[in-house]
Amino acid sequence: MNDKLKEIIHTVKLELSKDPSFIVIGKLSDGSENLGVTENNNIQQYNDFLRECNGARCGSIDFWSVELLLKNQYRVLDIPGGENEWLCIGQILYEPLVLNKNDLKVYRFYQGGEDEIQGDCFGDFDYFMLNYVFGVNYLDIIPDAEEDEWFQLLKRLNLV
Repeated sequence: MNDKLKEIIHTVKLELSKDPSFIVIGKLSDGSENLGVTENNNIQQYNDFLRECNGARCGSIDFWSVELLLKNQYRVLDIPGGENEWLCIGQILYEPLVLNKNDLKVYRFYQGGEDEIQGDCFGDFDYFMLNYVFGVNYLDIIPDAEEDEWFQLLKRLNLV
């Protein structure tokens, strides 16, 4: 995880901790050293994130904690390559958010027409975090994001 992303996470955590009612906007949990299912995988950026944030809710984007990762891997079974190629790390508006174990990029998969599975690639993990979770590209993946309280928080913190 790069230093800029680490700094943003600490800034947002601090801001969210100032008011208990901010839990409806988002929550960045404390990190974990027990990485469980991810420890033996070469997914360094994601493992670094888990050390900083063991699970998070960032507006309409959720990241599973280490404890919930195994329980949510059923969501990759229908994606070509299944559990061998993918790790379900969270969801965007209830659609699986997955990390490809080979190219280390983040994807969202959703049901297309006639049982067709479609996906969007958002770049590597740090890029996704900086540009989509904590950046202006949040607008590209969340409907009506201009009114979203998470996006408003990002604006208040001058992140977008």
